[in-house]
Amino acid sequence: MNTTDSFLLVGREEIEAIKCCQFEILKKLNELDKNNKNHDVLESPYITALEFMKAVRIRRWKFNCLVNSGKIMTMKKKRKIYVPKGEIERYFAEITE
Repeated sequence: MNTTDSFLLVGREEIEAIKCCQFEILKKLNELDKNNKNHDVLESPYITALEFMKAVRIRRWKFNCLVNSGKIMTMKKKRKIYVPKGEIERYFAEITE
């Protein structure tokens, strides 16, 4: 097996130009990534019941008690239960009163 090493001489100016181009490419990729994160995820005004329970640190039994007593509003779509995001603040506001 014949392996030979090859060397290529590149001038300092050419290396700097390559670095500059790579920096520009990275900068544009980062901008695209930031823009795509903002557009890909639609901000929903609702969270799932499980997310609500995690946020306020309660279990299903307490969640069902709050729903049945009308202390939190829910919306059911198919088999999923959704809670408006504002209910988290309202839940904590009612507890402190």
